[in-house]
Amino acid sequence: QSDHLAPYQPPNPAPPAAVSPEQRKQLDELISSRAAAFAQAKPDLEAGAQLFKTHCAACHQIGGEGGLLGPQLDGIGARGLERLCEDILDPGRNVDAHFQMRLVTLKNGSTASGFLRAEAGQTLILADAAGKETRVPRADIAKEDILPQSIMPPVFGQSIAEADFVHLLGWLLKQ
Repeated sequence: QSDHLAPYQPPNPAPPAAVSPEQRKQLDELISSRAAAFAQAKPDLEAGAQLFKTHCAACHQIGGEGGLLGPQLDGIGARGLERLCEDILDPGRNVDAHFQMRLVTLKNGSTASGFLRAEAGQTLILADAAGKETRVPRADIAKEDILPQSIMPPVFGQSIAEADFVHLLGWLLKQ
């Protein structure tokens, strides 16, 4: 019949790849380097607040401002310098179970990925790194995997200059 709906077919985004031992070593060196740079610098907290708005607030909220795609960050400064560097530069290292990546393979062979935003009846609602939600009916799922990876892009070491990173860290440590 013409009123029969075709099964849902989401886009086919690839989940982030696991970190190799070589990448882990590079990330450890970057984290140490950025922490050492912070210890020698005088962060500009105003610049740090602006950097948070530019690079982080789409997904993270502090003081009621920002998005709630990722974890809410009030009190984040209590984590300390090393842990903040890890969380920002290697977001897949310490992923809270609620923010782990889900990868679902549908019966038609396509896949969908993101973190589980909600379940509405027999439908999973997955959110990707851009905040785009995908609804996946459980009846269409052939396999569901939970990957110990964050949806936060692991590119801040390359995309934020060291001086800006220092300002951002200074501001976050005051929260």
